[in-house]
Amino acid sequence: MKEFYHSKKKKIRGWKRHKRKIERWKQNVIDIDMNYIREHQRDYAKLWIHPFYSLVRRNPPNWYNRLLLNEMIDVYLNWYEKMTMEDENFYLKIWLYEPDFISSQIVVSYKDCINTYNDTFDKNLTAKKFPFHKYESLKDKLALFDWEAHIDTEMYWDEELKEDIVIEFRTKDEVNEIINKAYKTQKIKLSDGDDVLYKVNVGEVWLGTLKKGNLSQ
Repeated sequence: MKEFYHSKKKKIRGWKRHKRKIERWKQNVIDIDMNYIREHQRDYAKLWIHPFYSLVRRNPPNWYNRLLLNEMIDVYLNWYEKMTMEDENFYLKIWLYEPDFISSQIVVSYKDCINTYNDTFDKNLTAKKFPFHKYESLKDKLALFDWEAHIDTEMYWDEELKEDIVIEFRTKDEVNEIINKAYKTQKIKLSDGDDVLYKVNVGEVWLGTLKKGNLSQ
């Protein structure tokens, strides 16, 4: 289930302290645990930075996101070098969410798990341009990557929506609005009967992959 995301502007104090948290995050994740990778064949690094990444999420200001993305790229490049030493094909991507930036993460998998994330997101069939303008100071680093647009999807089950109406968690109008917004509707066979899944587009997920030749193999 997608965690709650909160975008209301609220005064956040202590920005010097919050900037230091970025460096601590980087130091915690930059040295990928290869013993863990060899055993589990996949890993990830989310942006676990309080108060932004919590049960109720807040999107940091764009200047802070730029600092985070800069460090994410450095972490990615370090992971890339470590993974190339395994002499195995691997999946390594930055998942960059827009506008839900704080959900962004770095994801790696290989061997039996190399295809685990292939169908995580639906491709965005509408032509999209990567938002380089938001990260102008990082344009050279971002140009090292191929960026492919996918859909940040919120999923709703028909039976759960009906139950929401019964328990007065949502109104009929709210449920109808969700259904009408869905870009895809799928009938799904489940072990306890059939249900309908509604997929609602709430943004983009840009999958970033290092272009071949940008680091020595």
